[in-house]
Amino acid sequence: MLVFLNLFSVFRLIYLATIHTLNKSVRISQFRLYDGNFPDKLRSARHQFQNMFQVPVLFYLLCLLHILFDNYGQLDIVLSWLFVIFRLIHFFIRIQNQVSINVLPRTFIFVLSLLFLTLGWIKFFIDNVIFS
Repeated sequence: MLVFLNLFSVFRLIYLATIHTLNKSVRISQFRLYDGNFPDKLRSARHQFQNMFQVPVLFYLLCLLHILFDNYGQLDIVLSWLFVIFRLIHFFIRIQNQVSINVLPRTFIFVLSLLFLTLGWIKFFIDNVIFS
């Protein structure tokens, strides 16, 4: 599910960059270092794309470790799906215009997703490191 969100994010970013470049609200040279002023929607799309490669990477690693150690149970699966569900909600909140949005719900959803990921990592270490 998160992979599809990543792919959607990159294609959305490319689309918005192309549109804003063609309508001349952004110069192509600005993309070298992302300097200068960018329209809010394009800047927000870039932040969303970057965001999909921060915390979710820890989730991917946790999933790979569960597979490698072949040691996961129902609680691990529930925690993983809760993380994914709250990341989905966070993703759809981030798609909106971030200039006019109330940041508190977005932050609350992000913290909840982070909590479920943290619980997953704690459980992993308890199951595989402490009691192995």
